[in-house]
This record gives sequence, C-alpha cells and structure tokens, in this order.
Amino acid sequence: VENYFLTPCMLRHESPKAVISPEEDPFLIISYLGHNLPYQLQADFQPWHADEGHDSDGPIMPEHMNHARLYVALVTICTNALREILLTHVPKPHTNIYQAIRAKKADLTKKTQTTRGQWQNAILLPDQCQVVFPDPCGRYVASVDQFDISLLYILIRHVSTVSASLMDWGMYPIEKPFRDRCLGASVERIRMYRNQIGHSMDGKMSQQNFDNYWNKIDSALDDIEQALGRQEFRAQLEKQRRQ
Repeated sequence: VENYFLTPCMLRHESPKAVISPEEDPFLIISYLGHNLPYQLQADFQPWHADEGHDSDGPIMPEHMNHARLYVALVTICTNALREILLTHVPKPHTNIYQAIRAKKADLTKKTQTTRGQWQNAILLPDQCQVVFPDPCGRYVASVDQFDISLLYILIRHVSTVSASLMDWGMYPIEKPFRDRCLGASVERIRMYRNQIGHSMDGKMSQQNFDNYWNKIDSALDDIEQALGRQEFRAQLEKQRRQ
C-alpha cells in the first residue's frame, strides 16, 4: 500500500478506500495503524487509485486529518488499554482470561428465549464468535490482539470482573455534579467515543471538536492508568499528537 494515502473514509467500516495524495506523506496514517486495525477493516480494505474511474474525495483537508487521527488513537492506544483491562481482571477460579472466556462459551454463543417465547440473539454475533473461537469445538480462544473495541467491550462486560459504572452498562457515565471514574465508566466512555467518531458521515472534524474529543480520550486513559497502576497510554497519546 506504499502508493496510497489513507483517507478518513478508509477508517469507516462502511466504505474503506484510499486515494493518492502527492502532497502528503503516504506513510503518515499507515505508520499509526500498524497491525492493530479492527479485523473488519483488515478484511474490507481495498485501496484504489483516484484515476481509475472512481469519484475522488477531493484534497485531504485538516478536518479529514483531525478525524483520522482521533480514530487511529482509538483503534490503537485505546484498544490496547481495553486489552490490558481484560487481561488483568480475571474471574476466579480461572488463572487467565482465556480460561474464563472458554468457560463462558455457552453463555456467549447461545440464543435465549424471552417469557413471550421470542428468541434473542446471542451475546456474540456469528462473526464475533468466529474471531473469539476460531476452533469450532471451542478448544482454544484467540489472542486478545485479535479483538477490536466492540469485542473487548463485550468480553469485559460479560466475562471480566470489571463492574459497571453507576449508570450501568450501555449508559453514558455520570459527568456532573461529579465524574464517575471507575474502570467500567472508562470502558463505557471509550466505546462511546469510538462509536461517535467512527460513525461520522463525512470523515471530517473541526479543530474545536478535535481538541474536545482528544481531551476526553486523554481523561479516560488517565482514569484507566489510575485503576491499573500503570502509566503508558497517555504518554503514547501525547507522542502521537506531536507527530
């Protein structure tokens, strides 16, 4: 892909693509992405030349770069933070998270029936099941390095010992009159930021919104570092911003 510049459109699950940008360094975004892309993007990404008969998205604007940099921070640094949370919050009597996930396979993959006789989908979608349990017999679990934010959120919520925020899972954590800084609240914030940024319709973000989201992500990572007793994720975020 060395001849392509990745636009924010590539970072959207709906229509990933890339265009040539002679004015920009083609490795600018690629160097951030590395091998930590969500598996959906790895499977769907099809680069193309702007002169192959497709409609070009036009020149790369600062608003495009703002959106791309935020999304990259989420799918790399924030995703790694969630992986660390999952790995370090293992329910007893298991000795590692892989044992715990394997023990929960039936609960994660089975459909349930409501009191009205309606069937509800399993916790994991079929494609997620294939990622977590690549062996059809469920004899082993894939490495957490293969899990994206959505999958990590599900496993943290249903397998790990992390407790929900004061507002419960799936709800935006309390910000005022006090900030809920528990680990579950931080996980919830990361998931919601990823959804808000990843579902952008035009792949653009103003500088004001960029600064606002960047500060929110930094605060969430600060809370995670405090809970884990580690200091690395915010430093990585700051390093990425200076690049």
